[in-house]
Amino acid sequence: MLFQLDLLLRIVIAAFCGATIGYERTQRLKAAGIRTHILVAAASALFLIVSKYGFNDILAQNNISFDPSRIGAQVVSGISFIGAGTILIRHQSINGLTTAAGIWITSGIGMALGSGLYFIGIVSTVLIVTIQYFLRNDRLFSSLHMSEAIKVLIQAEYTNTIQQEITQTFISHHVKQVQIQILKIDNETITLNVTGKIMVRKHYNHNDLLEDLIHQKAILSVR
Repeated sequence: MLFQLDLLLRIVIAAFCGATIGYERTQRLKAAGIRTHILVAAASALFLIVSKYGFNDILAQNNISFDPSRIGAQVVSGISFIGAGTILIRHQSINGLTTAAGIWITSGIGMALGSGLYFIGIVSTVLIVTIQYFLRNDRLFSSLHMSEAIKVLIQAEYTNTIQQEITQTFISHHVKQVQIQILKIDNETITLNVTGKIMVRKHYNHNDLLEDLIHQKAILSVR
């Protein structure tokens, strides 16, 4: 009886883990939500339990042997049909791949829990939910300081402070590592090639930078 309760506990934990993954999908209004993920995880756990323990009475007979992994292998293949149902192609754009992959790994988590690998199943659930939340819309990568180079060609009246003024304008727009190259000096005008790097894209607006530059009296053109 205690063994049967342990097997039931595996299915319950699998259902809870599936609900946890499905909740994030529901929040994003995806086709496969909480109920789908619960059923996938619980069914996978149940199939693994049957695969491992459902034929013990037959094994007691003479000359009987079987491969306990065969049902599990069929679960892996069968779950692909459910995943394929969440993938939609609209206007040459593919939607639902992440949900399909989530269903696939939810099935794997259910199988792990059904086979008694509690730690692996629960930690995998936490890992998947963390990935789903923090990599949503590249949220994690957008928060990293990833540099992007910019270049602006400026023609201005030649003054002793023009380079310093341009540098300060770039810095005020969150541009780092500003470098100025003099391309040409002709008839009291100077042509400059200004380069720099932006570390956080959301803090930088290229149009605002160009507008501030062109409003400076000494600057004749910007491109």
